[in-house]
Amino acid sequence: MLLDIALFGLAFLFAIPAITGYFAYSHGRSFWLWFVLGCFFPFISNIILAVLCWKAARKEERRRVGVMTRYEASYMQSEITEVMQPQPKTQDNPS
Repeated sequence: MLLDIALFGLAFLFAIPAITGYFAYSHGRSFWLWFVLGCFFPFISNIILAVLCWKAARKEERRRVGVMTRYEASYMQSEITEVMQPQPKTQDNPS
């Protein structure tokens, strides 16, 4: 009976660090590092990890937008140069 309570207490105690570690691992970070941090700072480590993942996602989003705008800029430049090329003059011959 006492062993069951102790095991249940340990499972409850390591639930938050395990969730922190899983969250870190799913975002490409070290499971064990964040598990240990979650043991010592359970709620603070979750907040720090969420902010780090949010910043990494924002950085990736900005990188993708930068690539798209460079592509769009080169496309627009080629379209503008095509439009701005002189057209051959045609003479209207009324018959």
